[in-house]
Amino acid sequence: MYVLGIDTSTTTGGVALLNDDQLVGEFVLNIRTTHSERLLPALEELLTSGGIEVAQVGLLSVVTGPGSFTGLRIGVATAKGLSHALGIKVVGVTTLEGYGWQFKYFPGIVLALVDARRENVFWQAFRQGVAVNSPAWGTLDEVLDWARRSQEPCLYVGDGANNYAERIGAGNEVQPSQGLLRPSAVAHLGYLRFLKGEYSDAFTLNPTYMRQTEAERKWQEQM
Repeated sequence: MYVLGIDTSTTTGGVALLNDDQLVGEFVLNIRTTHSERLLPALEELLTSGGIEVAQVGLLSVVTGPGSFTGLRIGVATAKGLSHALGIKVVGVTTLEGYGWQFKYFPGIVLALVDARRENVFWQAFRQGVAVNSPAWGTLDEVLDWARRSQEPCLYVGDGANNYAERIGAGNEVQPSQGLLRPSAVAHLGYLRFLKGEYSDAFTLNPTYMRQTEAERKWQEQM
């Protein structure tokens, strides 16, 4: 079964294609163009290069967030549209889960950090790809305190780790360019969840924002 992975959670984004759990191809960009401009062309190029028709795709795995509100809506809407048009299942994977799975072979704690601005992050800890705590939104200091209490080697990944590398400080391992989320990891995790019967459809899949959008906050302030 061909599995298509989609990530539009940050400025980095891309698509990957698996044949069951084997990588066929991957297309990743870390540039400032919008996902609406590049997602579908990247998808078309990947399928064409792999000699695969879109109708042959049997499963979708998409990053649902947290991350860029606009980016997430583009990725999730694309996955929902393909799921409905092709009549196939879709698996939602959070940005944090994708990072945890991608670095599952690290011998310690993987701390996935998504920048929420002003030294706040969305974060979650993983050991061998399995979540150690629930996803959270808090300050960078709270994450660093948690890491010190764990008394284990920690690997910081994600744009939150990159953007706050100096604050994370010496003695902690931060993944720079290699720490970008890979859509192939998202596709692989989605495939494994599908095999366990954990999936959604075009009508039940939704973004994972983990906090209100700016429009929602302003609307509540006017109430």
